[in-house]
Amino acid sequence: MRLPKSMFDRPRSEGRRFRVVGPIQILAVAAVVIAALVFTRAPSKEDVLGAEGLAELDRSVPPPVVRVIRPVLETTALRVVTTGSINVRNHVALTPQITGRVATVSANLRAGGSFAADEELLVIETSDFELAVEQALADVASAESTLRLQQAEGDAARSNYAILHPGEAVPPLVARVPQIEQASARLASALARSKVATLELSRTHFSLPFSGRVTEAAAEVGQVLTKGQPFGKAFALDAVEAVGFISQDDLRRISPAAGRRATVRANGEVLSAVVERVSSELDARTRFASLFLSFEEAPALPPGTFVDIEIAGPALPNTYTLPEAVEQVGAEVWIVDGERLEVVRPTVRGRHGPGIVVDAFDYADGVVIGAVPGARRGLPVVTASPDV
Repeated sequence: MRLPKSMFDRPRSEGRRFRVVGPIQILAVAAVVIAALVFTRAPSKEDVLGAEGLAELDRSVPPPVVRVIRPVLETTALRVVTTGSINVRNHVALTPQITGRVATVSANLRAGGSFAADEELLVIETSDFELAVEQALADVASAESTLRLQQAEGDAARSNYAILHPGEAVPPLVARVPQIEQASARLASALARSKVATLELSRTHFSLPFSGRVTEAAAEVGQVLTKGQPFGKAFALDAVEAVGFISQDDLRRISPAAGRRATVRANGEVLSAVVERVSSELDARTRFASLFLSFEEAPALPPGTFVDIEIAGPALPNTYTLPEAVEQVGAEVWIVDGERLEVVRPTVRGRHGPGIVVDAFDYADGVVIGAVPGARRGLPVVTASPDV
């Protein structure tokens, strides 16, 4: 009887086919892996253009025409432009130094009124103060009389004592020395009271020792003013100043700022000013400093007026002034060197009317104005003057 074939009992032809297919599959997988590696390492289109096709591309596209300038070496007076307002350094409270009823009020003692130094602005009734002066003068006369009487009695006592006690020193009590000193003190006190009364009488005529303007006033004829209680407010013309705001960078550019000349413009007026001082701290919100400028002549501009301020900074030697059109992204400029573009990052010292002030640098054949299509280092270009 013949036994059945097992599953391992295959024909020889099948075994040979298996041994051939296996290596082929392995080779196929290896070929796929190698192809993938080659593909990933193949140069991109950009690489091909950059390495092999760039020169051909440059020859096929005409070079762009760029406008250039050739800046002149100069010493530049840097200026900082900012804004601000007209302020008053301090207001003065209109306060009487005596108590009394108002007799007259000047027309200038009104809100918006202007007055000169020592101009009479208000008069308080003088009757009570004139009587006080008369009384003080009478007290002076009485004290002088008392002193003369004590001195006369002292002289008589010394004469009598000399007759009765020849050659002996006169005792102070006999010579009435204490009484004379007391009378002298009373006279001095009366004289002081008379000066006070005269001073208070002079204070019935109210004035200020400066020229200024009134911002508030509440005094009327018949009104009783109380000593030490203000009835209005004013400011001196020389207390008017301009306050501008400046960044820390600009402040460093004009350092030291105090003493620098400035021009203030507002409402068609042009005023000369000087930076008097700089704030001791920065604004909490803007981080700007404040500049306080005093005027050479008192301005007619009212406080609160917005102004434009131009401050003259230091003179910077060996600088160029470039138009703003040369500035590229990243504070760089393009220059032309041998008919090709190159990039330069100059040191910026500031800005003023004509443009950007930078330290001098080698600009080769010129500084490019405006944007250049497809700009890059080494790009061939054709130069032209700025007016092309």
